[in-house]
Amino acid sequence: MFNTKFGIEIEFTGITRSQAAEIAAQFLNGRIEHCRDSYDTQKVHTPDGRAWKFMSDGSIRREVKVSGRKISAEHEYSVELVSPVLTYREDIATLQELVRKLRKAGAFTNPSLRNTHSPERCGPYAKEH
Repeated sequence: MFNTKFGIEIEFTGITRSQAAEIAAQFLNGRIEHCRDSYDTQKVHTPDGRAWKFMSDGSIRREVKVSGRKISAEHEYSVELVSPVLTYREDIATLQELVRKLRKAGAFTNPSLRNTHSPERCGPYAKEH
C-alpha cells in the first residue's frame, strides 16, 4: 500500500488559481508557469521534476468569504488542483500540508463540489440506483 501510485484532483473555491499556485510554489520550492490555455492552467514545477496544476473547472460555484459571508466570485475563484503521480510513503504528508496551507489561505468547498467524485458514484463503492 505504501508504494501504490495515485493522483488526486481537489476542487475548491475561496481563493484564486493564482493565489493557490503561489502558495504551492512557496511551499514546494517550485516555480510557476502560466500556460494560457482554455483552463487558465498554472503549473507549479517542483525541484523533483513534477508539476502540480491549478486550473479552472466550470462545475464549481465560485464563492469568496467576505466578513464571514460567502458571496459570488469571479471566474478566477474556480480552482481544481491536479497532482502529479504521488506515492503514499513519499508524498502523503506533503499533500496534507499543502491542503492545510490552501485552507488557511481561505480555500473551501461548497455543495456544488460534493457529487463530483464522491465514493458513492465511482469505483467499487458505487451504489446501484
